Amino acid sequence: MILDKCTDACGYAAAVGAAICLGSFGVPAKSKVVTRLDADPLVIQTYKSTMAFLTCWLVLLLGEPVKLTSWGIVSGIFWVPGGVAGIYGIRNAGLAIAVGTWSSIIVLTSFFWGILVFEENVRSERGACGACLTLVVGLIGMSRYSKPPNRIKQIGGERKDSTIDEEIIRVHLANVLDVDITKRSLSRKVSRGRNDAANADHDETPPPSPPLPAPLEMEALLRDETSDDDGVGDDGVETQEKQKSISIMGKITVTRRQMGIVASMFNGLWGGTNLIPLHFASHEGFGGPMYVISFSCGSMLVTIALWIIRFLYELYRLDGAVVKAFHALPSLYIRQMWIPGALSGILWSAGNFMCIIAVTFLGQGVGYSFTQASMLISGLWGIFYFHEIGKDMITRWLASAVVALFGILWLSYEHAK
Repeated sequence: MILDKCTDACGYAAAVGAAICLGSFGVPAKSKVVTRLDADPLVIQTYKSTMAFLTCWLVLLLGEPVKLTSWGIVSGIFWVPGGVAGIYGIRNAGLAIAVGTWSSIIVLTSFFWGILVFEENVRSERGACGACLTLVVGLIGMSRYSKPPNRIKQIGGERKDSTIDEEIIRVHLANVLDVDITKRSLSRKVSRGRNDAANADHDETPPPSPPLPAPLEMEALLRDETSDDDGVGDDGVETQEKQKSISIMGKITVTRRQMGIVASMFNGLWGGTNLIPLHFASHEGFGGPMYVISFSCGSMLVTIALWIIRFLYELYRLDGAVVKAFHALPSLYIRQMWIPGALSGILWSAGNFMCIIAVTFLGQGVGYSFTQASMLISGLWGIFYFHEIGKDMITRWLASAVVALFGILWLSYEHAK
């Protein structure tokens, strides 16, 4: 095999490449096409799994034989659900904070498995604790300073507040839990052909109540809706921005951004352990690039299983109506999404391949931790391309990201072979 002649330099080069790819794969998931279509996170994950399966066979060019291990399915069980949650986090919390959150948690979980489960040595227990504390401080800072910029419509030199409309929808889930969904809509449309008197006229008659959504349909209420392709009116003013929250039993209120952060944390805790089975597979002779085929095949099987579970749920919800259950599944939007979906899948597949190389040569603690520098790459995308973070917060966010990155490097240094 070509990689047999590689040294640790190959591992560090692969870690840098993995950081770039993994920090960029979420960019197509936030493209205007995907946002406008409001694609389900499972759909985007399906594109990732499919591209991983289609490209995994390229390792045959490196001289690897076709050998499969059941540990690949275990990796898929961790990665696919975590990937769905990660996409949900990117869509709701933003690319910078989502990747920053799960990257930091992945480092902690990697060291937990390495030290407590695999009994890997550390140079100093105090040093490892200090590195963890540094990483947590950086993570808190990134969350604190990831506030999106304020968008206030300015017309004729006057700053005008947006009209806040609140609609409370009562959703009854499984006859057990009532959920109040409060939708605060900041309307920013510049009306055409309407006079000011018509705009100021308010009808006291309450609007008709919207239909009660099914439990899985609640997710659609937590996404942005755009009236234009670009989300911007013809006059260059952003037309609409919405902030929504969910109130559970009138006691707990969770915003969309907070839900995205929670989903990112799940991706870090659950999905971040997807390469742990590589430790066991390597003892059976499936280490290195050879594991890519098993990983991709296992992930594809898990993805298919999730679609079957989703179909069975729709079948149960619709009282056994097979045709209706099939049409209730989220659309793949193949004609519109094959380019961003394929690009996202290719970037992730390349990043995953280089992650496996980095872990093979540098170990779980050093190699996988180093690849989580992807949070800086995603942060740069979020700041300069998506403008997710206000200008007054950029310097503070970058400083916090540097602190978190220092914590990652410190943790990697504390790892001892």
